[in-house]
Parts: sequence; structure tokens; C-alpha cells
Amino acid sequence: MKIKRNESFRYQFTEPITGEFYLVKEGRRTPAGLMKIHNISPSGIAIATPLKLPLTRSTSIVVEFSLLSGTEPLKLTGRILHEKMVSAQRLYGLHLETTKEEQQQIIEAIKQIVKQTQ
Repeated sequence: MKIKRNESFRYQFTEPITGEFYLVKEGRRTPAGLMKIHNISPSGIAIATPLKLPLTRSTSIVVEFSLLSGTEPLKLTGRILHEKMVSAQRLYGLHLETTKEEQQQIIEAIKQIVKQTQ
């Protein structure tokens, strides 16, 4: 099988990771809300929250989380792409506006998680 190295990948967590988020619109931010991260890639993330979030392009979302305990939390900005109801939670797909360095941090953290679970 040929592997395409430039294709993105998505890591699915067996147990969702808890983090916080807030919305920013026109320079104003909302109070922080709790979220659970279900999967992540270098440029996207799926989060669940009981809160209804606006699906507008003018609103950005800032997520803050640690993929590994004891590490500095990542603080990334993105846009909400879609919403899906899953029982009492709303599952949101986000496109992250990550730099190459942030993408590498995500990849390295995922590698460490995979090593720990094997």
C-alpha cells in the first residue's frame, strides 16, 4: 500500500480530553465554556459541548487544552464549520488556523499519546 505523506490525518481519542473554549466577535470575548475533544488533526478538531454555538464566519473560537498531562496547554484559534447533535451534546467540527509550529506540536503530542497507549 502506498502512503501519501502529505495527506492529513485525524486522531480519535478513546477517552475524550477536557478543555476550555471561548468565542471572539468584534474584539469581545465570551466567558469560557467546557468542551470535550473527540478527535484532532493538525488543522482541525471535533469538540462536544452542551452549549449552542453560533455558526457564523465572523465569530472565531479559541480552544485551550493539553493533549498530555503536565504539558503547557495549546491555545488555538479556529472557525466552526458544522454542528451535529449527539445525545445531549452538540458535536462541532472546527477548522484550526494553525501555524506550521503549532501543527508540529499537535503531531508530536499525538505521537506521545500513541506511544503511551501501546
